Order: sequence, then structure tokens, then C-alpha cells
Amino acid sequence: MFVDAPPPAQESRSAVVCVRAEGRRPLEFSGKLIAKRPGYKPPPGTEFTVPLGPNVQCNNLLRSKVADWSLSVTTSGFTPCRLAAPEFGYRVTYSAKSGARGLSCAQTAKAPIGPWK
Repeated sequence: MFVDAPPPAQESRSAVVCVRAEGRRPLEFSGKLIAKRPGYKPPPGTEFTVPLGPNVQCNNLLRSKVADWSLSVTTSGFTPCRLAAPEFGYRVTYSAKSGARGLSCAQTAKAPIGPWK
């Protein structure tokens, strides 16, 4: 019998997003903060682009009250996959697959961050 993990605390300040690459094309995982209001400039270091390899690539995202995370997986010649930013307090894993029909992304796992009981 499986027991559901407790939900994360409301004050969770971070989320973890992981991407696993599948296929032969080189893929890149990128993210950046997009301001919710005009004039706000996100601080340095809140934008990233990393190559995806055979291992799972994970990034820790910090909560912002004035900006939202924009996440995507790209490869040359295909339309990028837009990934939904995870709820804070959770670890979400996506699978990114490149093939003859293009690039596709799907959520494969979601679990709360924190101690297991």
C-alpha cells in the first residue's frame, strides 16, 4: 500500500525542475525570470542555458514575487518545448525527446521536496 507524501509547506521558497534528454540531437535546457510588471529587471544569475546529455539535468528555481519562470528545451531546426514552471515546494521531472517529427516534452514525475515520512 502506498502512502501519499505530505504536501509542501505554503512558504516553500524553491522548486527543482529536472529534464532527461532522449534522441540523437543535441538539446539545450534554458530558463529565465520574466517580470510581472514593467520596469523590473531580474537580478544577474537568474538566467541559464545548459546542454542536455544522457544524464538528468536539474536546476533549483527560487520563488520571486515580482517575476515568473519561463522554461524551455530547444534544438536547432525545431520549435522549442515550453515547460510549465513547477509549483514551489516540488521537484518535477520532464522528458525531452527529439525525433523525426520534431521535439516533444512531457512531465514524467512530480514529488514534494523535503523529508519523507
